[in-house]
Amino acid sequence: MNSLYYNNFFFSIMSNPYSFAGVLFAINVVIAFSMALCLVEMALKTLARWKIYEKAGVASWKCLIPFYNQYNDVKLAWNETWAYVYIFSAIGTGLLSGLASATMSVAFEVVSVLACIFVLVVHIIYCVKLSKAFGHAGGWAVGLIFLNMIFMLMIALGKSQYKKGEAPAAPAPAPAAEEAPQA
Repeated sequence: MNSLYYNNFFFSIMSNPYSFAGVLFAINVVIAFSMALCLVEMALKTLARWKIYEKAGVASWKCLIPFYNQYNDVKLAWNETWAYVYIFSAIGTGLLSGLASATMSVAFEVVSVLACIFVLVVHIIYCVKLSKAFGHAGGWAVGLIFLNMIFMLMIALGKSQYKKGEAPAAPAPAPAAEEAPQA
């Protein structure tokens, strides 16, 4: 096939108002479907955070405030210092990425990629610590890393209990040995 065929095909679609309207309609359907999926995902993530905060004894309304909810998520699983590191590194990575694309500087791009790797590593550690905070093993951490929304919902709506602040259970005392009567 030659390029003349493609040029005529493109011209016939774009010159016919009904064909062009059909293309625009298809694009709008895809965009509307994508937006609906994003809204459903946001609602499910908010539900999961709400229930997780209830289980952890944190005021549930805190999951509705952007950035503050991320801070509280990391604080639940880890500690306050790493919550600040996580938030500021994520914001800094976004700013560095924008600066790298605006200046087209290789140095900014390298620093931006390194910052993204740092945020990814911190996120993986956060997922491991969150699974441990709710009493789960490494399999749950892998699930939180790769299927975050599903595993967050499983933690939120399942039987998981928040155990981060609790002291480890003391071992049961050994039964007292009975003394043999002496003759």
